[in-house]
Amino acid sequence: MKNTLRLGIVVFLVVMIGVSRSDDKTDEEFRVKQLARSKSIAESFVIVNDMGTASRPAQMSAKPLLRYTDATRQQDESVLWLWTDRERPMALMAIEYYPKPPHGPRWLYEIVSLSESKIGVKREAIDWKAQRPGAVRNEVPDGPEPSDKPALRLIQARKLRQRFTAHEKTPVEGRIELRPLTNPIYRYRDEESGVVDGAIFAFANGTNPEVLLVLEARQDAGSKSAVWKYGFAQMTGGEVYASLDEREVWSQPEADPPASRDSYVNGWISEE
Repeated sequence: MKNTLRLGIVVFLVVMIGVSRSDDKTDEEFRVKQLARSKSIAESFVIVNDMGTASRPAQMSAKPLLRYTDATRQQDESVLWLWTDRERPMALMAIEYYPKPPHGPRWLYEIVSLSESKIGVKREAIDWKAQRPGAVRNEVPDGPEPSDKPALRLIQARKLRQRFTAHEKTPVEGRIELRPLTNPIYRYRDEESGVVDGAIFAFANGTNPEVLLVLEARQDAGSKSAVWKYGFAQMTGGEVYASLDEREVWSQPEADPPASRDSYVNGWISEE
């Protein structure tokens, strides 16, 4: 009996390990397939940046900026894509997959402008133009003088980020305190426009970025030295708020999809 029992246990463990490895392979294949589909959707959009003289298409990043899930929203395999002009961020797009009813199976796209001019978005029947620039930059009060060393500027940016908080309000979940991600999701510079250093930080529900904080060390034309500036952008259809030193400095109303705001748009794409 003992030998029979031991043999049965061994067989069971071998079968379970095989099933686990098979599931892992299936999950990874699914993730690869979903990423390819997400990229295909993103590439079907054309985002144009109006620099004031002539419009030109922004460049989409070859790799995703961030991959995330949000169990509270019943979404899976979501991806954040970036469009730039040179290195400067022009727009961010979230492609989120909702596999279950009532929303799914289908995809949600969200596009927010980070450009200091207006952007335009086109895809098949979609033709949207921002009504104002995105993430308007304001000087950080009592901010340090930007260091001349990139590593020290990153330390400064992280310390400045600690002065900001963000939260979201939803009809079902109520107030949600958003968690700041420690590292910037994108860092850049553009000497031509006076950006000595730039970093985009995310405030997330779990790992789902809902509010974006743009921090830039800038030396604008006519200025003798660089200063730190900040701007916010929404990456959700929820009602969002942000504070600096515990004082509210920014908010955006609810944008239940499909919705269009001054520098943000979202909508559904059917699963194919």
